[in-house]
Amino acid sequence: MQPLVAGQLPTPGKELRSRYGAGFHPLIAALLVAVGYYIGAKIGFALTFQPHPVSTLWPPNSILLAALLLAPKRWWWFLLLAALPAHLMVELNSGVPLPMILCWFISNCSEALLGAFFLRQLTNGPIKFDSSRAVAVFILAAVLAAFLSSFVDAGFVIFNRWGHGTYWQIWRMRFFSNVLAVLTLVPFIVMWISEGFPSLRRWSAARYIEAAALLVGLLVISILVLSGNVGPSPTPALLYTPLPLLLWAAVRFGPKGISTALLAVTFLSTWGAIHGLGPFVNRSPEENALSAQLFLILIALPLLTLGAVIDEQKRLREAAKKDEEHLELALNAALMGTWDWHIADNETKWSDETKRIFGFLPADSEVPPELFYGMLHEDDRQVVKDAIDHAIRERGPYAAEFRMRLPNGSVRWVRGQGKVLLDEMGRPVRMVGVNTDITTRKQAEEQLHQRNRQIRALAGRLISAQEIERRRISRELHDDLSQKVAALSVAISHLKRRIPDTEQQIITELDGLYCHTHDLSSHIRQLSHQLHPAALEHLGLEKALAAYTAQFQKEEDIETNFIARLNGRTIPFEISVCLYRITLEGLRNIAKHSYAKSASVSLEEDGQNLILEIADFGRGFDIEQARRGNGLGLISAEERVEILQGKFEIRSDAKGTKLIAKIPLG
Repeated sequence: MQPLVAGQLPTPGKELRSRYGAGFHPLIAALLVAVGYYIGAKIGFALTFQPHPVSTLWPPNSILLAALLLAPKRWWWFLLLAALPAHLMVELNSGVPLPMILCWFISNCSEALLGAFFLRQLTNGPIKFDSSRAVAVFILAAVLAAFLSSFVDAGFVIFNRWGHGTYWQIWRMRFFSNVLAVLTLVPFIVMWISEGFPSLRRWSAARYIEAAALLVGLLVISILVLSGNVGPSPTPALLYTPLPLLLWAAVRFGPKGISTALLAVTFLSTWGAIHGLGPFVNRSPEENALSAQLFLILIALPLLTLGAVIDEQKRLREAAKKDEEHLELALNAALMGTWDWHIADNETKWSDETKRIFGFLPADSEVPPELFYGMLHEDDRQVVKDAIDHAIRERGPYAAEFRMRLPNGSVRWVRGQGKVLLDEMGRPVRMVGVNTDITTRKQAEEQLHQRNRQIRALAGRLISAQEIERRRISRELHDDLSQKVAALSVAISHLKRRIPDTEQQIITELDGLYCHTHDLSSHIRQLSHQLHPAALEHLGLEKALAAYTAQFQKEEDIETNFIARLNGRTIPFEISVCLYRITLEGLRNIAKHSYAKSASVSLEEDGQNLILEIADFGRGFDIEQARRGNGLGLISAEERVEILQGKFEIRSDAKGTKLIAKIPLG
């Protein structure tokens, strides 16, 4: 019994449902199989045309097959053994000899095993009846199992000399009996046990009323027509009276509903035929049994398939609806909408997103092509018309980018794409496609083009500025430094040619040379400081700015206040250089253009950012005009800050100007 240990059982509910724990599943399954087998055998004996030993409808084999399909393979031997006591009880009470009893149990088990084996081989997952393929596989496996096992069963009957009839008569009765039982019982048992009753709890009151009306109507017609007294010559049309209700069950309640309805009709019509009632009573017992079996089998095959197809189509519609919803969400997220144009009728169908793109509400009526063309920018209207005409004429794709003016005066860019659909004669009948709002992309492209133009202009200015700076340094070296060096050289030469007589004169001459040398050194240091701020590298940003503002105030005679509020955090060198250069450029512009009497420089840290503010109280300037000018200071400052992922802001009016540079420290 090792395979029946609870720890080795499959997940509860996947193959055999029970309200008990997993460890009790095999025992409960065995008990249910034994009880079902016993009741099925009793029903089978009750539905037997005497004196033939084969029942018109033999449920035990189908009950075994359904149990094997619902259970794991390691349970199969246990379930088959559980059916043996029930088989012995019912057969011995019916007066059947023991050899015949054992032979019949073997043939019954062989059909169930063959059917379960074939179905497991032909299917990759649980046995279902919700698709046409699944039903076709089930019918093939069931008919094949009944076909093969019927040879064994008929042979056992002839071998034990039990009953009457030839081998082929017994084989035929056995075959159709088991096929009918499999088609009606197995789907019913498998679906109701594997799927359970949770779906019934979700039914509405109207759904329950509909199911009750269907069941009552089916029982009434079956009792009155298929198992009632219809006279010695029943009208053949009476056979079709249950068909509308069976179709109702298939269409409205799917595979589970049609299997239940077929089972009810099968039992009632077979019971009526056995008892001389219904439309199958005007011939010999063998012919009556065969007529009933063929009729029920032939209506079961298409109705089971119909129920599966309807259920399959329902799932496909639900999946298509979900896909459509997902597609609509994706299109909306991508600012894309669909459109459909019936060329012959000149009718259009726009999705909600397409209407939104063109400024309409989803509830607005459809937009005819003439109104669509009228909404386009006058420069793009003919381009779109030509693209659509070309697509229709060449049976090819359509693509165009165009503008449209919104009621608020703004311009929206749209990209339209589509294709032409042809009829069976190859004539264009429809165009379908999508519209995409590309306004953001166009704005980004325009900004990129503008930035490229600025970069090209900046590159030209940089080259010009480089030449200007070189000329300035050249003038500094030639006009100032070289003159100071020449003066120093002349003084030294003069001292060399004529040495003073007294010590006091020598000291005076040396003091003059010292002043020349000190002046030359200061000028060289100032020039070097402009080229590269060594103080910034050695002292840090705060002290370097403090020193420079003090020097600026002394040289330009502009009162300059410097305030620093830092947390002692180390400032990266590239940020220090950026803010230092901006400060130099800002103070230089104040000295040149603002006519201010005072200025202020503040450097503070707000946690994650370093903020530099340079303000003056002079006359302001036109910011846009300065951007378009030849100066590099403003553009250079913006570029420096942007490279460091910061923000640069300028505010200027008649009361003064303020520059704000905010750079993240992280």
